[in-house]
Amino acid sequence: MATFPSANFSQGPPGESISDRIVAVLQRRILAGEIPIGAWLRHGALAEEFGISRTPVREALRILNAQGIVTIDLHRGARVNGHSGKDIREIGAVRAELEGYAAELATERINDAQLKRMQEAWQGFGELIQQFDGTEEDQQRQAQQWAESNHAFHSVIVEASGNHQLELTIAELRRRLPHNLSYAAYAGNARLLRRNLEQHEGIAAAIIGHNARLARKLMTAHLRASNEATARWVENRGSRV
Repeated sequence: MATFPSANFSQGPPGESISDRIVAVLQRRILAGEIPIGAWLRHGALAEEFGISRTPVREALRILNAQGIVTIDLHRGARVNGHSGKDIREIGAVRAELEGYAAELATERINDAQLKRMQEAWQGFGELIQQFDGTEEDQQRQAQQWAESNHAFHSVIVEASGNHQLELTIAELRRRLPHNLSYAAYAGNARLLRRNLEQHEGIAAAIIGHNARLARKLMTAHLRASNEATARWVENRGSRV
C-alpha cells in the first residue's frame, strides 16, 4: 500500500483552508484503498479523528460531492465513489497545459526570491533517495519531504507566472486532484523517484535559462507523465480488489 504524508491541520501552505487539507487527505486515502469504494464517511467520526469541529468536515465533504468523489446522504453521511483513471487523466491533462503555460511565463517574470525558492525546493531529496532503507519510518519521512518539495516547486512557478487568474484556475484543479497524489505511483521505487527529480531539475534549468518554449514543453510532459502514472496505479489497484 502506498505511503502518504500524515495529516497535519495545525499548519499548511498559505491560502489553504482546513477544508482543503481534509479534502486532500480523504482523496489520498480513497485512492490508496484505505477508504474503500462504497464506504460511508461520517461527519462526527471525521471531526473526532482530525480533532476539529464538524464545520470544515461538512465543507470538505461538499467539495468531494461536487467533484463526484462522494455522494452525500443527509441522514447517513457521504458514500465514497472514488476517482476513476479517466477522471485523473482528464483533470491532469488540463492542469498539465495550464502549468506548462505558467512555466513559460515564469521564464521572463520570476524574481530573485522566487528563483531561490525554486532552486531550493528539491535540495537534499536526492540524498534522501540514496539513504532510503525501506523502513516504515523512512517511507513516511521520504513521502513527507517529497510532498513538501513538490508543492514548493510547482507553487513557486505558478506564482512566478504573474497571472492571477491562471493561479486561481490551477488552484481549483488542485482541489479536485491534489498534485501530491502522484507519490502513490512512485513510493518505494528509487528509480522512479530519481526520474521525477530529474524532470524537476530540467524544468528549473529551462526557466533559469529563459527558454520559454522548453520550459513549457518539459512542464507539460512532466505533469502528463505523473498523472498517467497515477491513473494506472489507481486502475491496477482496482483490478486487484
